[in-house]
Amino acid sequence: MTERKVVRAVNGLNQQIDSVVEAMQLAEPYLDSESIDLAASVIRKSESRRKLSSEHVVVGLFGATGSGKSTLFNALVGRELASTGVIRPTTTNTVAAIWDTAGANELLDWLEVNDRHVIEASAEPKRGSSKKDFDSGLLLLDLPDMDSTRVEHHQIATRLVGQVDFLVWVLDPQKYADASIHHGYLNSLRSQQGNILIVLNQIDRVAASDRNSIVNSLRDILASSGLERLPVVCASASTGEGLEEVQRQIATAAKNKAISTRRLRADVDQVVNHLKAELNAEKVRLPDQMQQSELERAIANAHGAQYIADAVETSYKLRAARRTGWPVTTWLIRLRNDPLQRMNLGRKREAAELSITSRPELSVAEAAAIDHAIDNYVQEATQELPDSWIEPVREEVGSNVQHLDGAVDAAIAGTALGVEKSSWWWPAVKFVQWVSLLAALAGALWLAAYPVAGYFQFDLPTAPRVEGIAAPTLVFAIGVLLGIVLGIACSFVNRIVAKVKRRKALRNIERSVSGQVRAAVVEPVDHYLNTYNSYAAIITSAAKKAE
Repeated sequence: MTERKVVRAVNGLNQQIDSVVEAMQLAEPYLDSESIDLAASVIRKSESRRKLSSEHVVVGLFGATGSGKSTLFNALVGRELASTGVIRPTTTNTVAAIWDTAGANELLDWLEVNDRHVIEASAEPKRGSSKKDFDSGLLLLDLPDMDSTRVEHHQIATRLVGQVDFLVWVLDPQKYADASIHHGYLNSLRSQQGNILIVLNQIDRVAASDRNSIVNSLRDILASSGLERLPVVCASASTGEGLEEVQRQIATAAKNKAISTRRLRADVDQVVNHLKAELNAEKVRLPDQMQQSELERAIANAHGAQYIADAVETSYKLRAARRTGWPVTTWLIRLRNDPLQRMNLGRKREAAELSITSRPELSVAEAAAIDHAIDNYVQEATQELPDSWIEPVREEVGSNVQHLDGAVDAAIAGTALGVEKSSWWWPAVKFVQWVSLLAALAGALWLAAYPVAGYFQFDLPTAPRVEGIAAPTLVFAIGVLLGIVLGIACSFVNRIVAKVKRRKALRNIERSVSGQVRAAVVEPVDHYLNTYNSYAAIITSAAKKAE
């Protein structure tokens, strides 16, 4: 394999590992333990293997008791290194044949293989073995029988299945259809088809006329498990039949210095595909502005936004009437209570956020309306998420909602309602009203002075007349009419301004409430949805790059 292909394989593996690591950092709290353990195991194995010798290719011989695996191993090596016999199990320890020791010991330590044998290039091969030397980077392993009754032997075989770079499955032609072989091992290695060789060993025990049917039957079984691309070689360790082809396949694998990278890449791709299969959707839709506005408006209304806005309108009209009405009648207006003052709203505060309102507690219906609005919002927002993602969203929102009522109350208390200050034109109107009242009072006193003076026999100058109307009468009439007309006109203007104040106050209240709703509900939900979309995008992209 060219160096360029090796570099490309390494880069591809690095990219997939980075994708899995980044995805797990985002989604680990929401994934099931099986997915987490699988990803962690593969990443640890990949990181460990990449630090070890890249010049060695580890080939493992796997098989059940009686398959002739150890005999085949000895034939390939050219020495009697592995124990053979009929006692069950035959192979109890992992035996390693090494053609190049440089860097091999660290790799074998990682594989936990202690029984090691160095094969010299000049060694005389055993009769019946292939005469062609293996590549110096080969590490050939004979593993414990995978059907061993000893638990520790079975565990060793299972562990090494996931660690070796190239797998040689040695099958007995009389037991090749054993379900435990296919369902227990081979079915889990569909992603490793380029790194597996099937050897139908002891083929000399099968009549020549039956061999084709056995091979075809085996291929059908493999194909039914999704392993239709596995090469099948018929061999016999005792007669030497097919050994050259087995060695050729192993030698080809040993020369491929990127095979360990390709094996790791297949494992990582398997994790990616597993995570991809668990995605409910490649991208979930975030709630739109209309849904958010409906939630905020529902909570604001439940907290009395409309009622407070009405109180703002009433309060403004009362305050305006007191400041712009006819002074003779404004005392009646002062007898009416200001609804904003009853709720402890609409006042200037240096630290409004520390204030609380005097509004009544939420009724059962209002509290239920808030819960219903939040539940609907969260349910609609998370309907595309996997179940494992939904529960954390509900838990965080539920925790935030417990403090929402107090936060909304404080927000309303600190909201500028637009009635904290007097309107700029009130003082001018008030001045005119008092001038008109004083004029009316002066005219009334002037008129009253004549009968009083007559009673006491005083003569007063005749009052001047304007267009035939006595000046005192005219002054009194103008003062009274000006005050009444100005009061009516201001009342009309005040009603219009109060409507405007109501709308502005309602917007301000809803804006204040929406800030608390966003912090307690909208932003946590968006955070989870954005996290899921980021995770799904990484996994989807990695799945498209999977080999």
